[in-house]
Amino acid sequence: MSTELTRLRRRPLLAPLLIPMLGLLAAGAGIYWIGTWARTTVVVLVRHAEAATSTIGDPDLSPAGEKRVAGLGDLLADMLAPAKADYLYAADTRRAQQTAAPIANQFKLPINLLASSDWAGLAGRIKRQHRGNTVVVVGYATTLPTVLSQLTGGSVAMAEDGFDSIYVVVIPSPGETRVFRLPYGETAAGKAASNLK
Repeated sequence: MSTELTRLRRRPLLAPLLIPMLGLLAAGAGIYWIGTWARTTVVVLVRHAEAATSTIGDPDLSPAGEKRVAGLGDLLADMLAPAKADYLYAADTRRAQQTAAPIANQFKLPINLLASSDWAGLAGRIKRQHRGNTVVVVGYATTLPTVLSQLTGGSVAMAEDGFDSIYVVVIPSPGETRVFRLPYGETAAGKAASNLK
């Protein structure tokens, strides 16, 4: 009888300890959820560089295109805050893969190839699977505006002969999505030099 009475007396003492412990666990879970939710995603959209004139449907980069992308990896490393990219996607053509190669070498990333059927769902995939990461996408003047529109809700037209722009989409969570257009390649160097005069 005395052991049952002792056991009954100890049980009420555990309740005041359990309530604060449950509160701490709930607070910890809430902080973890806010930490995973409130992260900024950066998407860098690069159009493939100039392609060579060719009779085949999948040409390589032209000498001008090769020259343009030569410093692309270094440019992105200087531009991105932690000097890193987490994922790299490119269209499944030679010119897109050759444009993505300096980026892959700079950041030691594999090139994840996108077939023509993959572009429609790419923006949703980035938002779901790459929250808080930096993602680089190399594509065409016909595919990148759609991805940009799906990420931002706005629209951007890319000229067929415009190879000198990089679009950076910053998606804070929570917050307003922002888009930056940056020049690169020889044209960028020329603009920078003319601005110094």
